[in-house]
Amino acid sequence: MKFRILSLSLIAAMSLIISTNVFACGGEASGKHIGSVLKVNAGNSTFTIRDAETNSPITFNADKSIMGEIKNASGRIMVNYEENDDGALNAVAVSF
Repeated sequence: MKFRILSLSLIAAMSLIISTNVFACGGEASGKHIGSVLKVNAGNSTFTIRDAETNSPITFNADKSIMGEIKNASGRIMVNYEENDDGALNAVAVSF
């Protein structure tokens, strides 16, 4: 009985760890970053988030429609992006 309770506790703990990682970025290969909006620069059509996984700021270029969506953003945001040949990140979609 003790083994069964220990096993179920271990499974529950592992599920919790795995599910919290789902909300992290999943690495650069995923084309997604999740974080909190730090700065919106409408003049340059850029915005910066604090990445949830690395806790580092990441800046994205964005078109006017995306800039309009995030100008008053608060809380977590997920950014789908593409990387240019020069390494710049272009936001292609955002969700809150």
